[in-house]
Amino acid sequence: MNIYKFSTAKCLSLVAMVLMLASLTSCVMYRPQVVQAPLIHEKGQLQMNASIGLSPMGGDAYLGGTVTYGVTDWLAVQAHGNWGGAKGGYTQAAVGGYKSWGKAVLEGYLGYGFGLGHWEQKDSADVVTRLTEGHYHLPFAQCNFGWAGLANDHIDIGVAFKVGGMFPNITDTKIKSGDILTCTSPALVLEPQFFFRAGGPHLKWTLDIGYSHLLGGSMNDSYFFGNTGVSYTPITIITGITYDLYIFRNK
Repeated sequence: MNIYKFSTAKCLSLVAMVLMLASLTSCVMYRPQVVQAPLIHEKGQLQMNASIGLSPMGGDAYLGGTVTYGVTDWLAVQAHGNWGGAKGGYTQAAVGGYKSWGKAVLEGYLGYGFGLGHWEQKDSADVVTRLTEGHYHLPFAQCNFGWAGLANDHIDIGVAFKVGGMFPNITDTKIKSGDILTCTSPALVLEPQFFFRAGGPHLKWTLDIGYSHLLGGSMNDSYFFGNTGVSYTPITIITGITYDLYIFRNK
């Protein structure tokens, strides 16, 4: 199958399916933030990614995008955002360094993320009986390692690892009883990620799988934030397309 040939109708169908899943999800406030690991390996390299993500254990779905640019021979900057419809979204910015040895590339980034979440439970009369909402801040460090341009520039493959601190402000309200549960305790975020890209020298199909483990006084073994009914889902899978453009290339 030619990975470049996607009809407009098929693309729109996928987008509609993702947004429908996002509207049907359970009370999930956080999922692994699987951001494209770009493997920038030269100055002037601009990489743009568009993706569809799904967290199977929570049913959480979203649309996302990442842009990364090699500013100098060692410095890169990155911006990412994703959106899950009424469920909310996440955005982050990062700056870091990179080093290549032939096809092998090592990257390290420092960044800051911010996420919003919203969920409503309704009864048979379509009246809201439970409201969950909140936001979180996520400063982080991430290391990426892989091989770019294998098989005559047709394959990229590698791994990434993110470590960060989550600072949540989450409220879980039961409307009829008036019970309000909150979580503001920080948590340590550990996120390994695997990625694979295949295609041409510039345009590639991408598959990324990320896992999250949150540690802290507010977390428990059932993936819940403290005593609230708010949970996080540990796995996210994304697929999409990545395009590499080389600006002011000297090679």
